[in-house]
Amino acid sequence: MGTTTVLYYRREDYAGFWLRLLIDVIDSVAAAAVCVAVTFALWGLARGDAILLMWPAIFFCYFVLLKRSKIGTLGYRVGGVKIVGLDAQPASLLSLTLRFTFMALGPVNYLLDLAWLSSGAHRQALRDKFAQTYIVKRKAEPIGTGRLVRKYYEICGHNFLFREIEEGPATTPDR
Repeated sequence: MGTTTVLYYRREDYAGFWLRLLIDVIDSVAAAAVCVAVTFALWGLARGDAILLMWPAIFFCYFVLLKRSKIGTLGYRVGGVKIVGLDAQPASLLSLTLRFTFMALGPVNYLLDLAWLSSGAHRQALRDKFAQTYIVKRKAEPIGTGRLVRKYYEICGHNFLFREIEEGPATTPDR
């Protein structure tokens, strides 16, 4: 069985708790402002339920499509960060969509999600562990390769198996 190699960054290149909180606040306010502006612009021209159905589409475009683009969201621009996958390339649409679904789980989930940041070397929030993404400084460059390993976690009485980076040179097992 072969070993999958992945790239990692310096610990200082991963976005920490306070920066992530600032980014999330900026992005939430910006996306909500767009929704309010669209609502006012279309008020009287479209049915109210049609306008409200546009809100999830706006949030998806902002938090998935724009986040993946080179432009990034307003919060990512202010924070000077980008989102990458295990290969240090922009995160996939599937990964970003999975991260996006954490919004629907509400504020209690959000607090647990951000609290997770301080425990890991790569400063992943819980949503990042599920989506296999990392938030790093925009100009950060990977400093090495490591192995892709699977680690078990128990979270609120549930067991999860996440793929994570084990730093150091990637090695192949002896046969």
